[in-house]
Amino acid sequence: MSDNSVSVSGVGTHNSAIKGKDSKKHVPTLGEVEKSFVIENEEDIDKVQGGVGHKLDLPLPKFMKTGFAQNLLVGFVAFCCPGMFNALQGLGNAGGDPNNTSVAAAMNLTLYLFFAVFGVFGGFLFNVFGNKILLSFGGITYCFYAISVYLWGINENLAPLAIVSSGLLGIGAGMFWTAQGAMTLSYATENQKGHFASIFWVIFNLGGVLGGLLTFGIQSAAGDGETSVNSSVYFTFCGLMCFGALMALVFVLHPTTVTRSDGSKIFFEKAVSPKIEILNTLKACTSKYMLLLTPLIFQSNFFYTYNFNYVNGLLCDAETRGLNSSIFWGMQMLGAFVIGSIFLDNKYMTRRSRATWGLIIVGIINTGTWAYAAWYQFSSGYDKDHKPNPPMNYKEDSEYGIVISIFMLMGLSDALVQTYAYWIIGTVANSPSNLARYVGYYKGIQSLGACIAWLIEFLDVSYQGQLIACIVLAILFLPFTFAVCVQVKEKGGEDDVSEKTVEY
Repeated sequence: MSDNSVSVSGVGTHNSAIKGKDSKKHVPTLGEVEKSFVIENEEDIDKVQGGVGHKLDLPLPKFMKTGFAQNLLVGFVAFCCPGMFNALQGLGNAGGDPNNTSVAAAMNLTLYLFFAVFGVFGGFLFNVFGNKILLSFGGITYCFYAISVYLWGINENLAPLAIVSSGLLGIGAGMFWTAQGAMTLSYATENQKGHFASIFWVIFNLGGVLGGLLTFGIQSAAGDGETSVNSSVYFTFCGLMCFGALMALVFVLHPTTVTRSDGSKIFFEKAVSPKIEILNTLKACTSKYMLLLTPLIFQSNFFYTYNFNYVNGLLCDAETRGLNSSIFWGMQMLGAFVIGSIFLDNKYMTRRSRATWGLIIVGIINTGTWAYAAWYQFSSGYDKDHKPNPPMNYKEDSEYGIVISIFMLMGLSDALVQTYAYWIIGTVANSPSNLARYVGYYKGIQSLGACIAWLIEFLDVSYQGQLIACIVLAILFLPFTFAVCVQVKEKGGEDDVSEKTVEY
């Protein structure tokens, strides 16, 4: 057995494995393995995964090399890039022409199709190129998307450019979110994973809040009754997106230079051939935990089409959509903090109890939200063939209180579901290599759900039909996720105990 044997599941070994069998020698702890893979000199850079990106690291102060600081940083990068994207999406119809739903649907269908593919293989890209390159490239694609949407808005003949930019964004987003998830979950100690996820979620969604308020202010100044989005909105968003990509390029560090709050270094596998890395990625996709979590993952972005195109896009004018968007993302900040920092990291409960009761809380609030939305949709009768005319304005329409309360609960439920999903994935793995593969699978399947939702929208399925699909999916994931809850261990993940190796 050669020294360059590597773990399939995330934990590297030295010569402690015998080909085809598990070693009967000492099984190294995660801390021992981590120390074995710390980069100590320039020559070691090429020996770890993501070494390409490591070569771009700049010398930074010691406080920037902590897991907490790097998690804050990736939160601020997300604030500038996908946070501003969310503000655009929150306006309905991809932030473009509110009367051209077919192009918007084609854009989002293309975006999430590419996102699904590059999300699944995001772990492979993370382990080859590193987090810095993935975050920077991903950030730039958000900027190109915003520019393209603006150009489409002023010239409808440029709709193909907007669709192409959506595909490019799907590639960039797959890279961006894989890197983010691996960093957030692996930089936290086991009793901080909910807290780290909630901190990221709060900072990230602050982008959506401020973006929505910015849109609200600009549209209010433009005058009442405006239905299209002012060009100043796009220019501001583009500037912030470029700044976020630049921040990632300068300040994001390779995981091997980062230290957790308990003083432990971040474990990273030795570099492997692309073939082996692809096999590792495919192996992660067949993990029993990820398969059981697939219904939860699939539905976690499926409902965005209904949320943004019906509740916010169809029912409200542009000024009100900006206000609604800021409130929606504000509720996400609240939900992420409560479920992540306060409940999921509660030291007075066992981890399995937190997993189970967390699922119960998420399930009750999420299904209750959809029941409320169903009551309003079926009682009001509003749909694609029966729109409010004129669209609702927050200052004038008595029904607005019902609409915004539904939208608030949707934002809260979204944060609860996604923060819980991140946390439960963090209970089954610790190494950034494995977490990159799991988060890549998460983002890929999540984007597949969104892709199918936008395909349904493109096929002009009624919003009542879309609502029923959202309700079914919200109920369907509960028993499968519960099957994972009962297997949650108090400490460690599956990559802490595996000793299976592959030679290359």
